[in-house]
Amino acid sequence: MALMQNRLGASLLAFVAGLILGVVGTFNHRGVIGVGGTDLPWGIVVSVLGAACFLFGCRLYSGSRVVTLAGTLGLLIPIFVFSFEGPGGSVVIVQDTLGRVWDFVPALIAVGVLAWPRLPAQSPRADSLN
Repeated sequence: MALMQNRLGASLLAFVAGLILGVVGTFNHRGVIGVGGTDLPWGIVVSVLGAACFLFGCRLYSGSRVVTLAGTLGLLIPIFVFSFEGPGGSVVIVQDTLGRVWDFVPALIAVGVLAWPRLPAQSPRADSLN
């Protein structure tokens, strides 16, 4: 019973954190900084790295696909919702290169993290303790 409550609480926390990260990444992914005569797309780099670190962290810390799936859903729901045209005709995620990267790369990372096999725990060798 306690394990199920811990997993439920961790899943809820991962979902909420994923929602926050998804919204922040969605509004941040178009950020550019001018260096010399070129614009460097720092927003998409930071957003994708943040999503990857979040998903890997969920899987490594919890060791559970359920918690990671909850975080994935929280991350991908805002991306999905903001990809559509709003009631007034405005679009948050424009379907250009940066928008498509933000649409698909976090989902691909999530598939990889969720599909990663659980590695067996290694026991310390007796001779390494001496």
